[in-house]
Amino acid sequence: MRAKILVGAIIAIGIIIITAAQFSVPVVIGADGYYHIRVAQFLREHGLRYPFHWARYSIFAEHFADKDFLYHVFLIPFTFLKNIFFGVKLAAVLNAVFLYLAFFYVLRRAADKVLLPVFLSAFLLSPSFLSAISSPRPMVGIMALTLLFVHCLILNQRGMLFGITLAYSLMHVSGPHLILFAGLCEAARWLSEGKFGWKNIAGVSAAVALSFLIHPNFPNNLYVFYINGIMVPLFALKWGIELGAEFFPSDTRDFVLGYPLVLPALILLVAAATGRNQIPTRTKMWLALTGFFFVFLFFSKRYAIHAYPLILVSGACYLSDWLRSRRDPGKFYRHKPLVIGALVLCAAALILLGRHTYKMVRAQLQSERVYNQHYEAVGAWMKENLPAGEVIFHTNWSDSQFFIGLNPKDDYFVTLDPTYMYYWNKDKYNLYRQIAFGSCPDPYLALAQDFGVTYGYAGKNYFSAFINQVRSDSRFQVLAEDGLGLVFRLTK
Repeated sequence: MRAKILVGAIIAIGIIIITAAQFSVPVVIGADGYYHIRVAQFLREHGLRYPFHWARYSIFAEHFADKDFLYHVFLIPFTFLKNIFFGVKLAAVLNAVFLYLAFFYVLRRAADKVLLPVFLSAFLLSPSFLSAISSPRPMVGIMALTLLFVHCLILNQRGMLFGITLAYSLMHVSGPHLILFAGLCEAARWLSEGKFGWKNIAGVSAAVALSFLIHPNFPNNLYVFYINGIMVPLFALKWGIELGAEFFPSDTRDFVLGYPLVLPALILLVAAATGRNQIPTRTKMWLALTGFFFVFLFFSKRYAIHAYPLILVSGACYLSDWLRSRRDPGKFYRHKPLVIGALVLCAAALILLGRHTYKMVRAQLQSERVYNQHYEAVGAWMKENLPAGEVIFHTNWSDSQFFIGLNPKDDYFVTLDPTYMYYWNKDKYNLYRQIAFGSCPDPYLALAQDFGVTYGYAGKNYFSAFINQVRSDSRFQVLAEDGLGLVFRLTK
């Protein structure tokens, strides 16, 4: 009974922490939330199929497919609130709580009950992970579905497996990756038991195929999957095109500080492996998928986010197996001073990690506050002062996520990913990046003649060369400016 009360208290504290992190800053966390809540509003107002002119120089302009369709359906009720950006913050809390509860559901069925409090706490003790799940993105929901997917795969629950796969594939463009995940897990089953779940893989494949066919933007969604689901991971590996910061690897310091429990956990697992005989099939299947993400996190910090809950579940399973393999597990509890000492050390470690997580998350979210308040001010200024229907240049391709949400009366170059512009017109994309980074000899002519724009925005962090060109050319006029960026107009 006391154990249940402790677990319930940790879950309640976890929900409070998730909520407090979200509302510790008044802005939407990250860039994508501004875009997602506005697209949910577009879906409510314009129906399932509509021309997505907001990304004017990308494949979205003519071949739009909502790669996060079910996530936007989930957001629709929050678009009825007077402040839709407050609504998307509420939605982000629900999404993160869903992930936490899915993690608990899987953990309770896979791990020894003695370990539940430790691993439920560990979920909350990663600054990078806690910050990431505070952002309103479909990624949070699909991590929850991935946990449930592996759980159902282990138990051969094919009906649930089909439904989870269908929901995942309609929520995010990476749905076909579940076929690969199922293959990895079934390979682990085959190595362990000599059995391979062909029916499971067939069911997952059928659900993925059905999701493509019933998607409201079929067949455009096939092309979007190719660009986003296949080419983006490949570009992330070889860095052949400018992608978001999350697609580049973390350095060792950032990783250790952002995921402080991963390295000690690996050392503990190696120690526990000494003298091990047989690892159960269930644990092997969890480890197979965890290993996949763990390898790729060395290439992209985004995979570290996906890997973290899987690492925790795999670690809990592995340690549970180790505990159950002892002939007399009760002997650990007969040494009362040793047990008390271990509990004191654990409590002290949790306090120190909690303090570290709080400080790092607070710093990261305060940084978000500064930048996003800047974008909110720029978006409000554009909405008030620029004519409707303009195509607005923006130096960073991700600026448009903010501006589509904050100033939807105008259009922008590309959104969500630069590959959508790259595959629309590679020459125009390369010219766009040359302008942004100040390597175009005459940016005025390129903007006026090649892109037909009158207005533009430039951030000061990475685009000082272009800003210097704007300042030194009388054909440009700076209309508004603060410490992080400026809005300009082509005057002739």
